[in-house]
Amino acid sequence: MMFRKKISGSKPPNLSWEKFEDRVKRYYRDIEVYDWTDTADNFRGPESLLHKYREWFMLALIRPYLKSHPRARALDVGCGTGLMLRHLPKGSIGLDINPRNLARLKKWAPQAKGVLVDIEAKGIPYPKESFDLAAAAEVLEHLLYPERAVVEIYRVLKPGGLFAGSVPMRSLFWRLRFLSVTYHSTTEHYEMLEPFHNEMTTMELRMLLATKFSKIRLYPAITNIFFVASK
Repeated sequence: MMFRKKISGSKPPNLSWEKFEDRVKRYYRDIEVYDWTDTADNFRGPESLLHKYREWFMLALIRPYLKSHPRARALDVGCGTGLMLRHLPKGSIGLDINPRNLARLKKWAPQAKGVLVDIEAKGIPYPKESFDLAAAAEVLEHLLYPERAVVEIYRVLKPGGLFAGSVPMRSLFWRLRFLSVTYHSTTEHYEMLEPFHNEMTTMELRMLLATKFSKIRLYPAITNIFFVASK
């Protein structure tokens, strides 16, 4: 496991690693209720500007590819409530572990199909070389085993396919996350806060993507690192 030692710093000392894994999955599957798309489209505070900026940057990365591949079959890994999925071609697939997120796709990305899956445990439920484009915006930092996701994304991409995404960059900025609605978007009783937030350096992200990809471009941008990797 590539980030086990680093992520373990967020694990309560009284929990075994197995129970911590259960807690992480339970948070994203059963507790998180935040709507990134609504927050980007409607001002809910300063974080709305951050979501809108990340949406803009991601679109800048993938639009040239979509323009030259108008019939591209696209996959959004960890699609959330459809912030990026709504910009992908009709018939695109969004994967997420949270059923509430997929329910919101009917509003935000009605042209797409949502699939409920835990990709760390089950993989991506499509044959190899099924997609031309894969996106994973602000997803890899939430996974205990992001290298498994990278391997699976590579598997389902066609030769010449594109993998685009972003992760939070290691920065003092993220110490202010306790001010964000995102950080507190749990149940109404605040049963559990987000278990961890794996902010990465450019070296860590490059090593992660290099699990399978050799053609990698990174774009550090103050709070985040955006990337494009080609198969």
